[in-house]
Amino acid sequence: MTAGPTLLGYVDPLSVAAGDEIRLMVSATSDYQVELVRLVHGTDDPRGPGAREERVDMAFETQAGRVQPLPSGSYLRAPAHASLDVDAFTVAAWIMPTMPAGGRPRAVIARRDASEHRGWALGLTGDDRLAAWAGAGDEPVAATGEAIPTHRWTFVAASFGSHEVTLVQVPVPEWPVGSWRASASATGEIDVTATDIQPQVGAWWTDGTTAAACFNGRIDRPTIFAGAADEEALAAADPEQRLGLPVLARWRPGQDAGGVTVPDAGPHGLTAEAVNTPVRGVPGANWTGREIDFRLAPDEYDAIHVHDDDLTDAGWEPQLTLRLPDELRSGAYAFRLRAGREHLSIPFFVRPPWGTTTSRLAVLISTFTYLAYANSHWNLERSGPDGLDYATTEQHRWSAAHKVCSLYDFHRDGSGCYYASRLRPLTTLTPDYRSSFGPWILSADLCLLDWLEHEGIGYDVVCDDELHAEGVAALAGYDVVLTGAHPEYFTAPMLDAHEAYLAGGGRVMYLGGNGYYWVTGVSPLQPHIIEIRRGHTGTRGWEVPPGETHLSTTGEAGGLWRHRGRAPQRHVGVGFAAQGGRGTGRPYRLAPPADDKRGAFALSGVDGLIEADGLVSHAAAGMEIDRVDAALGTPPHTVVLATADGFSDSFQLAVEEILQSNSRQGGTVEPRVHADMAFFEYPNGGAVFSTGSMAWCTALGVDGYANPVAKVTGNVLHRFLDPAPLIQEPST
Repeated sequence: MTAGPTLLGYVDPLSVAAGDEIRLMVSATSDYQVELVRLVHGTDDPRGPGAREERVDMAFETQAGRVQPLPSGSYLRAPAHASLDVDAFTVAAWIMPTMPAGGRPRAVIARRDASEHRGWALGLTGDDRLAAWAGAGDEPVAATGEAIPTHRWTFVAASFGSHEVTLVQVPVPEWPVGSWRASASATGEIDVTATDIQPQVGAWWTDGTTAAACFNGRIDRPTIFAGAADEEALAAADPEQRLGLPVLARWRPGQDAGGVTVPDAGPHGLTAEAVNTPVRGVPGANWTGREIDFRLAPDEYDAIHVHDDDLTDAGWEPQLTLRLPDELRSGAYAFRLRAGREHLSIPFFVRPPWGTTTSRLAVLISTFTYLAYANSHWNLERSGPDGLDYATTEQHRWSAAHKVCSLYDFHRDGSGCYYASRLRPLTTLTPDYRSSFGPWILSADLCLLDWLEHEGIGYDVVCDDELHAEGVAALAGYDVVLTGAHPEYFTAPMLDAHEAYLAGGGRVMYLGGNGYYWVTGVSPLQPHIIEIRRGHTGTRGWEVPPGETHLSTTGEAGGLWRHRGRAPQRHVGVGFAAQGGRGTGRPYRLAPPADDKRGAFALSGVDGLIEADGLVSHAAAGMEIDRVDAALGTPPHTVVLATADGFSDSFQLAVEEILQSNSRQGGTVEPRVHADMAFFEYPNGGAVFSTGSMAWCTALGVDGYANPVAKVTGNVLHRFLDPAPLIQEPST
């Protein structure tokens, strides 16, 4: 890991029960102190109550500084096997580089330890020519003269013997004009000895453990054959016929594409470990387009997409392991690290001891949304020549420079990032993190926790992790569940739990905007990893290439929940309508009173407009806003209590709503650009109240908490905590 900030770190797990252990992983260039704090309010914006936290009375020893490596790069790693230790063999694969090699060699298939200068490899030179390495020396023993193009499939093969190496590259399909078909060979003493070196696909070793020469692109059906094929056979043979040679190992990424290993179709079962989660469920060289679900045509999805910046497990050793006290209050916490003048907060979330609750109220902490945005440098990539103009801290600058990606970013090769993990530094997940438009993610949600603390209302936290893993049982014992400002990333089990909770009489206050939006998957075998495939619509930073809409971790179709028949309107009455970026928001104006007065309790004591100088968008409704829509599932008995409209053209209609291009999508001309405050009842006492605004929570603490946003929120919460039926029986 190159030089960077003094302090970097992460925790495992991100959500932990009181009484359980949490591990703190740190990379530090100097000694540092540790303290534990309970987070209350993160931002120091003078319009709000200011940063607030409580120190937990717990002493820690000074920790010795230690720099831990950053093992970026995805690849396959198979076990070494004596059957591979032969004097003559052939290796082959279909490859699609997705960016130029950039002056450094890139491995396709290898059994090479560069630090010991032994073993062999098939890969690309720094100027994109096919090459073979063997034995001592850093230079290839043979290389073609024709560069392999990017974003095109090419069949590559190398025949290794003790006295000869032969290479071929053949375009797939072979093009009649501008072909990059090429071959090369070398003779002499060729040392192919690779005893005890593990086969790697997409990388080779630098020191027996660390991957280097990481490939950027797709590799399809990498294979090792017994025996050396000559140039004529390599160039002419159909690789599907295995060149007429016995197979020693052939890795099939299309088989068990949701797993963490890649099976070997060869005779020795050399199953490969997929390190740092190379993309699975991607079309291979033989993809016909007849199926876009990899489960229905696994033989056409026998490829992986590897990146030199993939990182789903930093693998750092814990510097501190702490068993939390059983009596520690549920809430948001952080390890505060200090080294000289530099400090770093590393948040985590504490739920009550397993099987218990301490309040009738739960706040759903959107940890999957936090992971989706963590380390985001999407805007950084579009700002000045160094791409770092928007970096807010040295840690954030470091993550951008090292391409530690969020689900909004592009890999170095320009492809979108599908996987996010909590087992790596999360440099934007801090209590004081602000985007260009104000408090963002955790710092916005702390505005809600701060208001609850100010009002003296007890609460527990439940995280997305538990809701996904435990289903509705995670909400058992809670009469009311509150969301934060932006619960955007939901899994199918989370939606199921939401529906079951409401059907059982639970009450939900959706206090955000653009929630319940993207189909999200969690790896069953690696629950620290979430996955999305953004599909071909929705407000997105990138979209998947053809044939990649299905999540590799779960097999389900990705994209928006609305296109799976589970739009947010079905769950909370409102759904994403418009995004306003840095545009100024709007107040809510009360809707005409309904005859039956349903939901009137929410507006008690509120006259005129519901407005406040929110820390986002300077309003109650802003940044991203939601509206009711019967066609998308808003229940027919939903009451619209208030509406915010009159937005400027900074607020543009959500792209999934637009069927034809035109210039009339802004708030001044498009009537669908508005936010609705909604309420509806469920059977058995359940109910939903929704604000449809990402700015709502950030307005709770302004003006000393004495504002209409706080008033409405308090009205609803106290009524929802009252077990009296919400549906009034008709008088007799």
